Amino acid sequence: MLSINGGALPADGCTVSQTFLSSCSQDSSSSFLSAVHLSPPDQHNTKSSTNMAPNTSRTATSAPQDAPNGALSHDETQIWKDLSVDSWKKSVMSKDSVFYNLYIDTRRRIIEACQKHSYDVVVEVGCGTGEVIGHLAQLKTPRIDVDINPDFVQHCQGTYKDSSSSKVEFYVADAMKLDEWWVDMGFDKKYKAPLMVCPNNTIMIMPEEIRDTVIEKMRVVAGIEGRIVITYWNGRMFAHGVMGFYKKNSDLCGTFDLTEDHVDWEAKKIETRTSYKSEWPTAEDVSRWMASLLINVEIAEPERQETLEVDHIAEVGMGVYLWLKGISPQDSSMGSARDYYDDKDSQTFYRTIWGENNVHIGRHDLIAADPALANADLCTRIQKAQEIQEEKFMDVIKSHYGEAKVRCLDMGCGFGGLLRNMDKNNMIWSAVGEDISGEMIDAATRLSKNNESLTFYRESYMNTSVPDDGMDLCISTEAFLHVGPGNHEAVIRKAWRVLRPGGRLIFTDIFGHPNAPEDAKVLYERIGLQSFQTIEGYFTVAKEMGFGELNFEDHSANISVHYGTVLKALEELWAKKEIKIKESSKDRMVDGLTKWRDLADSCLQWGIISMRKLDEKPLSRTPSLSVFERSPST
Repeated sequence: MLSINGGALPADGCTVSQTFLSSCSQDSSSSFLSAVHLSPPDQHNTKSSTNMAPNTSRTATSAPQDAPNGALSHDETQIWKDLSVDSWKKSVMSKDSVFYNLYIDTRRRIIEACQKHSYDVVVEVGCGTGEVIGHLAQLKTPRIDVDINPDFVQHCQGTYKDSSSSKVEFYVADAMKLDEWWVDMGFDKKYKAPLMVCPNNTIMIMPEEIRDTVIEKMRVVAGIEGRIVITYWNGRMFAHGVMGFYKKNSDLCGTFDLTEDHVDWEAKKIETRTSYKSEWPTAEDVSRWMASLLINVEIAEPERQETLEVDHIAEVGMGVYLWLKGISPQDSSMGSARDYYDDKDSQTFYRTIWGENNVHIGRHDLIAADPALANADLCTRIQKAQEIQEEKFMDVIKSHYGEAKVRCLDMGCGFGGLLRNMDKNNMIWSAVGEDISGEMIDAATRLSKNNESLTFYRESYMNTSVPDDGMDLCISTEAFLHVGPGNHEAVIRKAWRVLRPGGRLIFTDIFGHPNAPEDAKVLYERIGLQSFQTIEGYFTVAKEMGFGELNFEDHSANISVHYGTVLKALEELWAKKEIKIKESSKDRMVDGLTKWRDLADSCLQWGIISMRKLDEKPLSRTPSLSVFERSPST
């Protein structure tokens, strides 16, 4: 199980019997709740939303009239559209609201997510009266808020116009057409990493038949580098909500009896006489729901404050949080890489065979003659070869910086092993590791808990939040290949931006051989690419960008040996039943590793490239560096 904070929840979920609840009056609900209510923080937060609409309850503008004989006669969508601003705000603004702490925690997590990542916009689906998104004054990130209720949007436009330093915009829009609206507004061109937010049970108050579609639309807008967070009202606290919110706000939600005609205690659903409906799922309910959409999400344990970077579900007091990555376009190589490295079987494969420190090619040529490794198992040889490669990589860094400590950015840091190794060798003043894989970043953070100078962010180095001229050194190990053709210039430009004048970019990558046969396409097509960048191509782009002192150390012979050794290790572990992955995953890995092994010598190159950011960029295009200007292999 994963681990994450929650609020204090009893082991039995504070389940209250229907018999007890039936004996409670509306007046007695306050004393009932006082025994279980979480301690109020020093500020408060509320929220509303609809189909894009209010995210707790629905009613008409005026107090609803009970239908005869308990009939449910109101149109649900119209109720959302007619809900008044004042009636909603009065029901949730008070500090004794059962949802008070959930609003505070939702705000906190949004703020922390934006502070930790390069999200370039926060988009709330169902902003209601703006009690979540409108109260994030400390955020510098732009905010876009949508709701189906024009009165709510008008209210927010007037209330939050000048309330913070960040730009906030409110629109009337339909959640079912969110992706189309996003494109029509031109936001797809302006923003590349949205944090999509649908808090406080908005999704469960939408008609059931549209919920799956709304989640999909949110993920599409989030894209490769964005993320979505949906909060539900916790089914384990359903009884608290019935007595502490619905009974207290019958003028808003509609009247009901504590009977099966209106309250389904087992399914945790309520439907009042005015057609207000709401469901309170547990974490397990949300997990099953996501599984039906072919989204595998783990349930976290409620033990810590941090929000994990992997897709996960977490119970937090009155709420259940669902965090999901966005959907990557089919033609996205970066999206393919993210999804591959986040896959459970891929993580098991790397941790078991490659080790939990590094995921890169090793210097097998330097361990072949080591007598201490002559009888070592294959996994040990693979991991030792990686360790030696890191030592050689650090030697290159030391050749430029000597004993000086550096500010360093690892672009595609994986498990963060190289940064930890550098920190261990007193090479780091401060460092940031970035990776698009949440699985990798969570592991890097956990493994580096004793390395105070290291910080890890789940974000793409193509959209890094590192400030201009903030680094002495940028490093990377076999990560740039994933950006795909046409984007390598952008990679070099990102490094240029964050490096101070005189700073260096040092990286390894799998490069395309300039005379590669047609068979090479089998390799890059497997990882969603159209080609590999060549060394000559990198040098051309680097010189045009303003880098000099370009150098390449050629160690290409290790590619075939490395992947061949990994292939043997996988087959041995599978035969011994010592690696727990699906057979289909194993077969896919064997096929891929075989191709890497057999085609590497004729199709690929590998080694260390280093370059220095010059004080001034060149004024004109410069010719690409010829092969004779490279340093010999070491």
